[in-house]
Amino acid sequence: MNRFKFKENIGLERYQLSYAYYVMVALSYVAAMFSSFIRPGIIASSLLCLIWLQLFAILYFEMKDRRMGIKAAFATMNTIDILALMYFVYNLLSVIWCTAFGMPFSVWAGEFVTGIYTMAFYIAGRIAKESFRDKFYSWFIAAVYILGVIGVILFIWGPQFYLDYLFHADLISKADIGTMRVRMHSVTGSIQLGYISVAAMLGAVHFIMKSRGKKGKLLLLGAMLFAFLSNQRSAMVVAILVLLYINYLVFFVYRLFDKKYFAIECVAFGGVFVLMCVIFSSAIMKVYYRLVSLPGAIGQRSDQWIGAINNMSSLWLGNGLGANGHRANGISEHMIADGGLAKLFVEMGVIGTAIFIYLMILCFKYALRDLGICAAECGIIAVTLLTSIGSNILTFQLATPVFWFAVGVIGACVKDSSSRLPARVD
Repeated sequence: MNRFKFKENIGLERYQLSYAYYVMVALSYVAAMFSSFIRPGIIASSLLCLIWLQLFAILYFEMKDRRMGIKAAFATMNTIDILALMYFVYNLLSVIWCTAFGMPFSVWAGEFVTGIYTMAFYIAGRIAKESFRDKFYSWFIAAVYILGVIGVILFIWGPQFYLDYLFHADLISKADIGTMRVRMHSVTGSIQLGYISVAAMLGAVHFIMKSRGKKGKLLLLGAMLFAFLSNQRSAMVVAILVLLYINYLVFFVYRLFDKKYFAIECVAFGGVFVLMCVIFSSAIMKVYYRLVSLPGAIGQRSDQWIGAINNMSSLWLGNGLGANGHRANGISEHMIADGGLAKLFVEMGVIGTAIFIYLMILCFKYALRDLGICAAECGIIAVTLLTSIGSNILTFQLATPVFWFAVGVIGACVKDSSSRLPARVD
């Protein structure tokens, strides 16, 4: 791959803080349930500061070791690197027209920290060795399991201190068990839990492909369970799509298993579904009604999107980062509460949106060229974009790091023309 090769005595690359980000932030959310003085957002932002500093140190030592100047370092950048840098800079500069169009600086700053500042993980993925990639996904899945298992326990138990925590965090409208059990929020909220659970399913895909199908299957099923328990329509839909995507890869693209196992899997899933319809019919119908309501929900939100687009301050520049998000509630007349892609266009305009779309197109181009290397990353990016149709997932500090890490990994594969196909498992 087109990656920097670090000297082992530097040590920084092997012990990047970015792999531990998700576990540390997950634990901070759990701790915040017991103390109002603990602020997960501040902890996450502080970790990001340290990650940025460490990544700059890694790049500095690498340039020094190779006796490379800044101009020469920029010359090594590929198209994905350049587009990612352009997107970062464009969001940074948008503070100029965001405030000029009447938005407070705090609106832009808050959105920048949660959605764009996490692009440090692009660098982490871009320079990561294969061993670090394994470590990142292992810790990420561990963090999802921490939040998922705690979420299940609290969902069943329903203690009053937990209900009060969810109420004060504006995750439920009333501090009672009935309201809490509409969705499984864990300690992060159902939107973030649903998304990172599906992303963890794709993290398990990395290990399934790497181990030729021997590892990662149980991790995938657990993450899928958390996605459905979140009761988020987008999470449930993309979880089903991810399951189809995985079966397509292992049975039809790389043929890791004989197709007879696909038939067995279909029969097993069918049997489990019928059994659940008999035993937990109300729960199955609840999921069904949530899924069939998805097209209607998009139709309801389209009026909101059209209103925001028709009132853009600048079609080319956009309104500026954060100008139409939740932080602009009460300031902007056309806040986009749900719809990350529409929000991106309204805030970034034609220029910023074109940069982002071109970046995504190139990511799919290089990922699809060799899914044996980037199957997980291709899926994570696709899931993020699909989820962003109906939710502002690109503004969540817990969601965006894994997305930008996936983009960075694909950015490292640009000049790798080898085809490393997993071998079949009999």
